[in-house]
Amino acid sequence: MLTGAGSDKERIAERGEAGFSLVELLVVLSIIMTMTGITVMGMGSYRGKVTERQTRNIADALLLAQNSQEVKPGVFRAELCQEDHTWVLVVRRTLNPEAHGGAVWTEYDRQELGSANSLRISDGEGRSLQSDSSGCYYHWSWDRESGACTEGAGSIILSGSGKSYRLTVYEPTGRAQVRTVYQ
Repeated sequence: MLTGAGSDKERIAERGEAGFSLVELLVVLSIIMTMTGITVMGMGSYRGKVTERQTRNIADALLLAQNSQEVKPGVFRAELCQEDHTWVLVVRRTLNPEAHGGAVWTEYDRQELGSANSLRISDGEGRSLQSDSSGCYYHWSWDRESGACTEGAGSIILSGSGKSYRLTVYEPTGRAQVRTVYQ
């Protein structure tokens, strides 16, 4: 007895034997693998952008401190420190720099840059930075009149996720510049 195609499908559905063909499975697997590859490639690019953003955040904070030094009362100083395994850039200000017994520094601005495990910061030659007695690794300060960098001029390198960026602060102008380091 001949039956129509519709009745075969009904019988298969009733018995629970419906499934995917090998071709359908291969197509779905290839789509999943393609999407996974795109995601993995995108994550590497994203992590590199995080390192670049952190470097540019430092440059922006240094510009803020330099501009504040020129127009606001007091003396400003930027410090690159590590707190609880996190890199932090702190801009401090004192209103009494000539005070006998030491100036009192107050926090003016603070930016968390990233985990010390994922962000490596070194000097311009690639050597690890060493902390000073205050627990900070690098300091910058500027002259009120000229804007020149009086402390911290030079380069540091920020590396993370396979990307490296050089942050250079120029002594005569006190300005910071970010450049990609090609390895």
